[in-house]
Amino acid sequence: MRLRRLTIEKTAVTAVLAAWYFFGPQYGYENGLTPKVSLPDHVLYMLSHANVWHLLGNLFVLWIMRNRLYLASSVLIAFAASFLPVFSPVWPLDGVTMGFSGVIFAIFGVKWGVCCQSFRPAGMDAVREKTWEFATKVVPFAIAGIIIPHVNWCLHLYCLLMGFAYGRWRWKHFLK
Repeated sequence: MRLRRLTIEKTAVTAVLAAWYFFGPQYGYENGLTPKVSLPDHVLYMLSHANVWHLLGNLFVLWIMRNRLYLASSVLIAFAASFLPVFSPVWPLDGVTMGFSGVIFAIFGVKWGVCCQSFRPAGMDAVREKTWEFATKVVPFAIAGIIIPHVNWCLHLYCLLMGFAYGRWRWKHFLK
């Protein structure tokens, strides 16, 4: 049953993103500090993609993910993260932020947060060990975006960390 739900979710996301790319308007935002950015820019940036390779790359990562996606909460996290200020005075972002990768980073964050909390019955040492593994093996991928031109690595990092925090909180409250 879970596999079927996961396939339906991935198929629906693929259909929406592809339809938006080919038929919808392109939205994005320059950075979180720009006062002229409208609400649709922050809501719809994750549906828009710069080019077909950008779209295919995001869909490839989506389709290789296994288990639950936490899609609704990850979309909300990506939306919230788009309002956080970026480090553009230090590392200028030359380009418009758009694409589904913020949601993908949020999904990874939520999954890792849930994973870390699931080790709680084994003791806090196990939770700390998994959290350290997240910090040393996952977070560097978000930070590595700093060397790739036209990538909003700040948004990726924010989504990943906010997703991780949400995943740890969610798991704890899910058991109650």
